[in-house]
Amino acid sequence: MRIEETCGDNFIKNINISIAAAGTGGHINPGIAVAESLQKKGYTILWLGTPKGMENRLVDKKKYKFSPLSISGLRKKGFFRKIFMPFMLTISTFQAIKALRLSKTKILIVMGGYVSFPAALAAKILNIRLIVHEQNSIPGFTNKILSHISNYNFSAFTNNIKNARVVGNPIRNEIRKVTNPKKRFLNRRGPLRILVFGGSLGANFFNHNLPSILEKINKKNKLSVIHQSGENMFDFLVQNYKEKNIKAEVKKYIFDMDKKYDWADIVIARSGALTVSELIQSGTASILIPFPAAVDDHQYFNAKILEEKDAAYIIRQRDLNKKLPIYLAKLDRKKCKKMAINAKSLHKLDPCKEIFKLCESLIK
Repeated sequence: MRIEETCGDNFIKNINISIAAAGTGGHINPGIAVAESLQKKGYTILWLGTPKGMENRLVDKKKYKFSPLSISGLRKKGFFRKIFMPFMLTISTFQAIKALRLSKTKILIVMGGYVSFPAALAAKILNIRLIVHEQNSIPGFTNKILSHISNYNFSAFTNNIKNARVVGNPIRNEIRKVTNPKKRFLNRRGPLRILVFGGSLGANFFNHNLPSILEKINKKNKLSVIHQSGENMFDFLVQNYKEKNIKAEVKKYIFDMDKKYDWADIVIARSGALTVSELIQSGTASILIPFPAAVDDHQYFNAKILEEKDAAYIIRQRDLNKKLPIYLAKLDRKKCKKMAINAKSLHKLDPCKEIFKLCESLIK
């Protein structure tokens, strides 16, 4: 039997679903999108994170219960950290067992990253249903392992996660508001509109190099630029564009990304999983510069999904100064519209809805 109660006009299920995500926005933000979707359907949410990770800033602890696990990543860590890892894993697994048991969790959804491992082990010990969601085209180490012990696997893109159903990445609701490109480009005139961002903290490489590159194009074909700088590089970037005589609006952080996608003809960005998913959802043309230090070069393979559909150009960072002027010189609004429509054609399913439907079927 399902235990349910009515509170005011809202139908609330006394059923807890836990989500494990920590470390990077690429794991955390999809988890938040899933949490918001499930909470709207009446489920209570427990978030398994770490004591000091980024999730402490991004996850609203007033909306969700939060339980920290004493675990951290292994990649590029020192010898002694690796020696102590088995002890950390044991402690964090017991912490997860306690949290899942006290919250009476029925389903655990793991989004990848180091916190997912002890959370998943705890779920298996407690016989709790385990769902894995992988965000990248090249699976992360943790999810690749957990996919062999999970009950169900989802992935954003086609990859080698075991028996995964491809549904896309859960993304923020406002991106769904972006106007379809077929309508968005109607009667658009003026300079080519370029939106630049490198993640929530900006990309120093973009801040230092793009104004000089764009200056070469701007002399022949006027450009209109919006560039997210990050907190620390704002003043530097404002001055950099001013010296190059380019009409640029510099933002420390973009809070209304849906409006910026609506405005842009083309995006210049890194190719993290969520960026690629937002470009697909919004239907936006792009020039993607994969982060060269990304684990297993996964950003390059993320970008390939769009490039193969003629929805994006890929430029390796080492080739940016040489190739970006060539690509921009041959771009016009007609080509941007075609690329945008191609990107939009990749959008097929609502991942939050698919995860919700699975949760409903498992709990009945």
